[in-house]
Amino acid sequence: MYDWEPHIPRAPRLRVDETSCCGEYELASEGGEYFVLRWTGDGEKQEETARGVFARAYAVWHDLAAGHQHKSRAS
Repeated sequence: MYDWEPHIPRAPRLRVDETSCCGEYELASEGGEYFVLRWTGDGEKQEETARGVFARAYAVWHDLAAGHQHKSRAS
């Protein structure tokens, strides 16, 4: 439903504003842009979607966080 791409840092500091219940999705920002992060299947890298203004990124994060299946990071 959303287009995911590898997260490539664009500023020296990443800030996580919200995290879903089990850490599956994070609403983050860096350099004045907001986006949603998720870990890749191998747990080593992150992907991002919805980069841009807060309202857009928050809406996507809320949609994903509300609709995901709870799972532990170890699974």
